[in-house]
Amino acid sequence: MIPIVPLLPIVDSSQKIVGLMPDIRNQDDVQIKTLIDFLGQLDFFEQLFPLTFFAPVVELATITGSTEYPPHIKNIVFCVPEAMCTHEDVQAQLHMLQRSGVRIIVDEFNSKSSLVWPDTKSVAVDCAQGLSSQVHPWIFSLSHGQHLARNVHTADDFAAAQSMGFSLFSGDFPFALSQKTKSDDPTSRSRLLKLLSLVANDAEVKELEALFKQDSALSFMLLKLVSSAAFAQTVKVTSFVQAINLLGRRQLQRWLQLLLYAQQGQHLGTALNPLMLRAAYRASMMEAICKNSGGDRDSQDGAFMVGMFSLLDLLFVAPLWEILQPLNLPDAVRAALIERTGDLGVCLKMVERSDRSDRDNLLSACTVCSCVPDSYYLNVMQAYTWVNQVCQEL
Repeated sequence: MIPIVPLLPIVDSSQKIVGLMPDIRNQDDVQIKTLIDFLGQLDFFEQLFPLTFFAPVVELATITGSTEYPPHIKNIVFCVPEAMCTHEDVQAQLHMLQRSGVRIIVDEFNSKSSLVWPDTKSVAVDCAQGLSSQVHPWIFSLSHGQHLARNVHTADDFAAAQSMGFSLFSGDFPFALSQKTKSDDPTSRSRLLKLLSLVANDAEVKELEALFKQDSALSFMLLKLVSSAAFAQTVKVTSFVQAINLLGRRQLQRWLQLLLYAQQGQHLGTALNPLMLRAAYRASMMEAICKNSGGDRDSQDGAFMVGMFSLLDLLFVAPLWEILQPLNLPDAVRAALIERTGDLGVCLKMVERSDRSDRDNLLSACTVCSCVPDSYYLNVMQAYTWVNQVCQEL
């Protein structure tokens, strides 16, 4: 049976997505192997390249077999508990795999005076209970590896892990950043809410252009996006009107929604707003579900908007009903966002659990939505394909 599990995003220090990790409890190797084989049949790994799949395993032999490796093994990093690395036969197998080019992370890392596995190159640490000071020297000495901080739940935890030398991060810290993401600009919120209103009501180009002229940073980000390689433009974009003509109105509306998160997180420096990735995922996942269920173009736009706007309360540090009040949104969109009702609301309940450690509620939500593994992972694949594009272009 194919397990339906959340796929937790793994990001780098600039908040760009670099990989996914299935939330499979008790490190069930049979479920991991079943999932890897199934995703391979969907061309999941190829479609999401260069994202890496971080697979938590106990017995590597269950996954790799005795002599043959999965064809997509280059896209996978195996996360093996350090406690398993105490056995000489396991160490010999790990060494052989590593020499063959298989990437390995020593998970639940807790070495003290010496490495449990002498060939350790990269480590992962569960940050749920805080970080031990003994980790820092090892991270420093293993400076050529990529080290993963798991279960990072707060902004302070993220900062602590980053200062220790971790380069990869996963956890719910984006949802705990409300005060950190609040803008210091007293006019920022009113300007962004006005932009939301114009976008939601399909305003005239002149109205949008006038508002953009009041915000040079937002205008710059839009022009940078339109000029990017993703749109394969051969001409220089020099004005907002030109950007609209190149992008098309529908595409522009979607990127404007996304750029709200970028604008509100400017104080984070070169890093993206952590909420941007999650909002982009929700929006794209909602759209994919609607599209693959036969929804028309307008329905897909509504689903996309529900996903994108579902995190505005964290973005603006205000109740969602208050933020949406001045917007003339369709009743179905408003009901989905505020009450989680209707088809869109039920769908959103599933989507908002699919990238967090909430497997039981995800399964319940999938049952309500009649979502099966094939459609679930197809939608996830399509969603993260767009998320990856977003991270590369912003």
